[in-house]
Amino acid sequence: MVDHFSADVPNFPLPDKIRLGATGVRVFLVLSGYFITASLRRARDRMDAGEVLAGQTLKAFYWRRLLRTGPAYVAFAGIALLLNIGAIRESWPWVFTGTVNWLIAWQNQWPLTISHLWSICVQEQFYLLWPLLILLLPRRWMLSTIIAVALVGIAFRIGCVIFSVPLIARWVLPFGSLDSLAAGAALGWCGGRLTASRGGWALAWLSLSMLTIASVLRNSDPTKLASVLVEPLEAAAFVILVARTATGFEGNIGRFLSNPGLVFAGRISYGLYVYHILVAMVLGRWLPSQLRFVVTIPSLRLVVFGIVTLFVATLSWRLLEQPIYRRRGEATRREVPIPQESWGADGGTRSSAAPRPFLTADSGT
Repeated sequence: MVDHFSADVPNFPLPDKIRLGATGVRVFLVLSGYFITASLRRARDRMDAGEVLAGQTLKAFYWRRLLRTGPAYVAFAGIALLLNIGAIRESWPWVFTGTVNWLIAWQNQWPLTISHLWSICVQEQFYLLWPLLILLLPRRWMLSTIIAVALVGIAFRIGCVIFSVPLIARWVLPFGSLDSLAAGAALGWCGGRLTASRGGWALAWLSLSMLTIASVLRNSDPTKLASVLVEPLEAAAFVILVARTATGFEGNIGRFLSNPGLVFAGRISYGLYVYHILVAMVLGRWLPSQLRFVVTIPSLRLVVFGIVTLFVATLSWRLLEQPIYRRRGEATRREVPIPQESWGADGGTRSSAAPRPFLTADSGT
């Protein structure tokens, strides 16, 4: 949101070389691979134990994903269509088929209002096939398959450099995100967690070093082969972060991360992402002349756009997403019975035998 709300203002709020939006996408992809694969592994355990059939599990998975991501997505698209904002009316078939990323690659440009949907489309395209691999492949092949998928992502970007494929296509097509998704998936499949006693500070410096190198490479010549290392370096750093966060923190860090405001922001983070461009477009177009200074002063714009986005995402969560989210959980439990202790009050899955981690399935992704 900071990156998008200040995109036309040089060196604000951070130097242009620090690209928060690109780094945020990498976190999102690693988390997506982690959450979904961990959830699918639990489902696979139940299938192998004979508690549920593969068809039931797949149906429940696709239904849950549709009801988790669909309401806010459709609400955004409906409002944008009604108000005729940006390129929505010319591009609505791409929006409603979840293929905006392919439209961007084909046109080699970012269409107004809908371009941020590319990462959600990549995620959903990944979710179409990934359950089939996790639930149906022999277990002995699983880790090798995840590694192979990661290598396909790196090979795709190498091919893009060699054949001078436009940088936008390299960024938005699903193949270019496979190594990030697979990195999170490997962690989710292996159940990896890091405790503070396992060289915490050394791993923190390692992560920071990898992110620094990735930042330098991102600002270098994208036609050089070294640029393909940006995504793997960032993904590796965030795998370490996710593995550490999955165990939970104590002390001041734990209290800070447990702050109700932060927890709620995480819960509505999907809505924050989906609606933030719409908020910027609506306010930018229809603010009265007496309030135009809100748009022209960068610091004020960040605050106002951010607050309005938070308000819109909260309304969406309370009135639209949360009611459907709860109904989804009840319907899924009726169709595919799940032990009660594995279900959280927020619809996420976790075991009652372990401490509640800060990261739980479906929290924001």
